[in-house]
Amino acid sequence: MKFITDSEKFNYSGNHDPGSFEMWYFEALDNDGEYFFTARIFNGSPFTSGAKKTGSDNSSELSCGIRFYLYFQNRLIYDAVFDYKKNEFKTDNNDNDFKMLLEKNSFYFDNANNKFHLNINYSSQEFENKFKAEFEFTPIFKKLSFFEKITTDNQTGLYWLPVSPINQVLAKIKFYKNYKRVKSVFEGKGYIEKSFGNVSRDLKIKTTYIGKFISDIYSFVFFVSEIKDGNKNKKILVYKNNMLMIEKEEFDYTVKKTLFSSKVKSLEIKSSDLKISLKNDINIESSEFGEKYISIIDVTVNEVSILKNVYGFFNDETR
Repeated sequence: MKFITDSEKFNYSGNHDPGSFEMWYFEALDNDGEYFFTARIFNGSPFTSGAKKTGSDNSSELSCGIRFYLYFQNRLIYDAVFDYKKNEFKTDNNDNDFKMLLEKNSFYFDNANNKFHLNINYSSQEFENKFKAEFEFTPIFKKLSFFEKITTDNQTGLYWLPVSPINQVLAKIKFYKNYKRVKSVFEGKGYIEKSFGNVSRDLKIKTTYIGKFISDIYSFVFFVSEIKDGNKNKKILVYKNNMLMIEKEEFDYTVKKTLFSSKVKSLEIKSSDLKISLKNDINIESSEFGEKYISIIDVTVNEVSILKNVYGFFNDETR
């Protein structure tokens, strides 16, 4: 696994080699604690089962898609789970603004204004299925600064890039409820990351855990990948006032799961100066990509509490 800081690498590469993939993650919580959403755009992923709509009846040709879930007060109010053929993933590069397109859905970076844009647009003849949302992510800082970890394992070629871990998010949403158009605007904080590389179906990765939490002063990101041979790739990033405060790759962690469903209930992280307690509150997604939760986190540094009961997102991508 390679941890990289080059935010320009968020761009779509166009690589369709067998086993290669690129996946972008988007998450945001509004400032009122009412709306939150999670989205994923992927290309080259072998995990494409269970979609509501496809561009082809031949599942072997499906290699890109979008997953989008919008919640209001812990209740799912809209989801888009679409798969497409690989040639339906379009790109456009005009005036250095690189854009990725899946039908009327798009993601691009506005270089002149330093903003990421995610647009979800689903047109349907049925009113209750019409939906349009525009998400604007404004990075609070432009350049990542953590240490880039380069492994000696050249067989997997896996990369993890927190493209923009701290953003101000403005969202404009339109949909229909009881045949009436509903408009909503929220402001909040959000996160963009990307994983990509060249892997095979028998990849030796067993489990990946990712957590993202943002408060007014502190922000916390962690990544853990367990390999079947016993090796682990780990990273913790703690930001204070949007500046990197702590970076760790050596720490212990303990995961507790439910007895029957084996879903993650909680996770604890400990090092010489750091203690993290994470509790999963709501299981918002169960899909071919694993489990995603709205979680609550407490973080203590040198016995001083810096995050207390802060809500964020936790991913359990167990294969």
